[in-house]
Amino acid sequence: MILRKLFFVLATLIVATTAFAQDKIIKKNGDIIEAKVLVINTDIITFKKFDNLNGPEYSIPKADVMKIKYSNGTEDVFEENDDKIGIKSAGETRNLRGKTYKERIRMNNNIVALAPLQVTEFGMGVGLTWEHTLDKGGWVTFYLPVMVCFQNSQTTNSDGSPMYNKMFYAMPGIKIYTNLNSPNKGKFSVNPALVVAAGNGINPNPVNLGYSYDQEVTQSRFMLGALVNAGWNYFPTNHLYLGFDFGLGARYLNNYGGVNAGFNVLAQSSFRVGYRYHTGNKIIDVLK
Repeated sequence: MILRKLFFVLATLIVATTAFAQDKIIKKNGDIIEAKVLVINTDIITFKKFDNLNGPEYSIPKADVMKIKYSNGTEDVFEENDDKIGIKSAGETRNLRGKTYKERIRMNNNIVALAPLQVTEFGMGVGLTWEHTLDKGGWVTFYLPVMVCFQNSQTTNSDGSPMYNKMFYAMPGIKIYTNLNSPNKGKFSVNPALVVAAGNGINPNPVNLGYSYDQEVTQSRFMLGALVNAGWNYFPTNHLYLGFDFGLGARYLNNYGGVNAGFNVLAQSSFRVGYRYHTGNKIIDVLK
């Protein structure tokens, strides 16, 4: 009789302890997973099923989870567009079982994009851009657009065909995001850049060459300048990128046939569609 009562008390304590130790992962679709939550990191939650604690570890996208009710009575509520729960500012992830992990994430730190619509003061054209993150937070990137633009011309080639003047541009610079912490997918940026261009174009001051103003003179051209772009960058998915920017600046070297045509205004605007990708893999180190 005494042994039966003792067994009953022990069984009751085990059941009570077991119930108390459960974490509950509540998904946005209403499903509830009874689990032992192990780690919450940038985009996934790692756990073990409560009815098989010696079994394998499972993971679930954090975006699918509404909240977690822990065994100690506390909760984490995952609001939409909030990816900071479980993440410390130094890149550490909270481990709920007494350990601390440091997460070294190879972010999507590169963007390659096509500019199907590129406009400069020279004319319209197309371009390609490459962007690479320079800091850990992603606030500052190296930004390199290259493009070719075309200019209408009344000048003809020796065979009578129209001559299409063209300029090749490169605009290397630094791109600074101004609202990276915003939950909105649209991010603003400022981009100071140098401008280097070469090709052939219509000289705007042919009198210097002995021609009259009503004569069109096409010459080789080389240009140096600088401008500042204001940009809007939209990230609808983890990899898709859309962007638009507009810039104003000045040419301080504007050579036609070796003669500098002088200081002038420089402008550009472009629309881009691109792909974000990362270099390397995500690595998680156990610190303690």
